[in-house]
Amino acid sequence: MAARGHRVMAVAPRYACYEEGWETGVRLELDVFHSRHQVGFFHGFVNGVDVVFVDHPCFSDRHGSAIYAGE
Repeated sequence: MAARGHRVMAVAPRYACYEEGWETGVRLELDVFHSRHQVGFFHGFVNGVDVVFVDHPCFSDRHGSAIYAGE
């Protein structure tokens, strides 16, 4: 769609294997299941697509195929 001139944006977790993106400085504190969590946002531009990466410590220890599988 980006190749056809549309502005495209994707949102994804910021796993360790995604090095694209820069710190936006935007941070939110969220209540999730009675626990407080801070998330940050990174922005990248990959192959004509704006990508917003959501950063949280639970994503940083996942590599390769462990993103969607494993323990």
